[in-house]
Amino acid sequence: MILEEIRMTDFRCFFGDTFIQFSEDPERNVTIIYAENGVGKTTLLNALLWCFYGETTSRFEKRQEILNYDAKKAGRKVASVEVLFEHNNSRYIAKRFANIGASSGRDFIVARVDDGSQITLDSPETFINTVIPREMASHFLFDGEHAEVFLGENNRRSVGSAVRDILGCSLIETAIEDLQAVSNHFRRQIPSTVATRKIEELNKRHEALSGQIDAAKASIVEMERKREQTDEQIKDIDTKLRNTAAAKELQQSRDRLTSQLQRAQRRRKECTDEVYKWLGENGRFIVSKRITEETFSFLDEKEHRGRIPSPYNEEFVKDILEAEECICGAKLEPGSAEAKKVASLLEKAANQVMRDRVSKVRARLTTLKTERRKAPGRLTKAKKQLADANDEFATAEAHLAEISQKLQGINFEDIAERERKRNELRDELREIDRQIGAFATKIKSAEREMNDIDRDINELAKKDNHTAIYGRRRNMCENIKGKLETQLVAEEDQARRVLRAGIKRILEATTRKVLNLRMTDEYVISLVNSDGTVLPKSSGENQLLGLAFTAALVEFAKIRQNAKDYRLLPGTIAPLVLDSPFGQLDEAYRATTAEFIPKMARQVVLLVSKSQGSEDVLEALKDHLGAEYLLVRHNTDPGGDRKRESRYFKGKEFRTAVFDAAYDGTEIVEITGP
Repeated sequence: MILEEIRMTDFRCFFGDTFIQFSEDPERNVTIIYAENGVGKTTLLNALLWCFYGETTSRFEKRQEILNYDAKKAGRKVASVEVLFEHNNSRYIAKRFANIGASSGRDFIVARVDDGSQITLDSPETFINTVIPREMASHFLFDGEHAEVFLGENNRRSVGSAVRDILGCSLIETAIEDLQAVSNHFRRQIPSTVATRKIEELNKRHEALSGQIDAAKASIVEMERKREQTDEQIKDIDTKLRNTAAAKELQQSRDRLTSQLQRAQRRRKECTDEVYKWLGENGRFIVSKRITEETFSFLDEKEHRGRIPSPYNEEFVKDILEAEECICGAKLEPGSAEAKKVASLLEKAANQVMRDRVSKVRARLTTLKTERRKAPGRLTKAKKQLADANDEFATAEAHLAEISQKLQGINFEDIAERERKRNELRDELREIDRQIGAFATKIKSAEREMNDIDRDINELAKKDNHTAIYGRRRNMCENIKGKLETQLVAEEDQARRVLRAGIKRILEATTRKVLNLRMTDEYVISLVNSDGTVLPKSSGENQLLGLAFTAALVEFAKIRQNAKDYRLLPGTIAPLVLDSPFGQLDEAYRATTAEFIPKMARQVVLLVSKSQGSEDVLEALKDHLGAEYLLVRHNTDPGGDRKRESRYFKGKEFRTAVFDAAYDGTEIVEITGP
């Protein structure tokens, strides 16, 4: 998909008819839109999402209020967004309406533009999903301001979901669900005979457990959605506190202490594991003290008395018999009574094998004794490290509580209220995590019991010819389902390898530190130094990592565009719309990041504020800029003593705020010039 134009009519803050023509030039593939906070950057991103799918991002407030307020006051009832785009060498127009007061009617149409005429498609939703599947859309229409949240330590589920979305796993996942339903159907069809009454009882229990699992999974999805929203609210409050002069220093201290607390938490877990590891590795040395001492005492006593390894040596006795002469000089005739008596000593004589065994016993006992002496020191060291980690954690926690109290004690504006709200949200977050953990445990327990029931049903089914056929059909469904699940795991593993390589390549080109990427199979993403130590990420590095991950996803989707696997949705080429991509980056990172953004996708749309669109950023982008627009805020109120607000582009002055205007809303102004 290549975007050509977006046209909005009375959509949210955009009063009347407004439009943007995007750059389609592959060399100058960046369209940049300048706007200050609250003027309409996020609204533009959501206009695209709403037009194509009838949805908005989770941070889009009052999402049901689509019609512009002044337009509504003027008696107008229809808001709309229209997008003109190219796909597979054909041009299309998509348009969605919000008709206030209308109870029915078609609110979404897609038409192919053919020689000036428009041919309306019968299934617009289906067509749009073939262009950009809904699961992939949020990764192309990306809220860059919260990119750092996306890769936070608690968002591994979101990262994994993003990978599965780009893979197009929905077909396989639907097939797996359908096979499970068919398998359950065959299980219920097993006839209820005298021989299978037990199966009926097991079926009932199986159905109950299946219902519990479905309910728990639905609850986890809802909890995760709520968690994401709560986490975003906390991040919003943190940003506001960070940017408030009175609280800025305190918030920066809290950011630093939070990172320290996370490091201490990891150290505490590692040290606790080390103590448990000590018990596993050194327990035998401690408990072997008595048996070691008694065994050594026994060996020493017997060796002193010549009883160990034996009072006689096998080789010595054989030498006497072979020489036919006793050590006293007496002759030992073969077969004589004396020779037989000497030969009988071989029954108690020690050979080389026995002597080796005694030596090994001594060596093993010596090792146990040596390691036992070392063990207390190792435990002391491990406990010392654990105590240090606990002290570091407690200190950081106490300092964080102190900062929280100070922030609550500030008596101007609404800083204290924000801090109280933040603490409430943190409590909610902890409770959500607890509930998610409880539901996950419940699912695992139910699945284990269901597996046991499945085994019992299969065994009972084999005993009756009438039931065996349903058992075989059910087993076939389970086998196919298992193969699909295995394939899904393999595909996801391949995707992780591609993404790791892509993110690593981008980080090497943009970061000022020599860092390595680590992404576990559970999608825990971190940065490590050359020694393998996990390093805390700054908010800027988190945002940069989020952008790098997005770029890797876009690249992966492009690679998969011509995928032939019918079980997975193919990839796609789509525009990348980034809202506030430089929010937490310092000047050096912004310029470096701006250099690689044009390479992230075939077409890029940037939505930036004045602070983000600095001279260094624009200099890095200048050879790729194909179109530039400015969002201008109109206010019906008089300007009063306010200073004139304007910006300069291409040697010309552009007003950014207009007062005594005819309406309250946002105007889109194209920046043209040499």
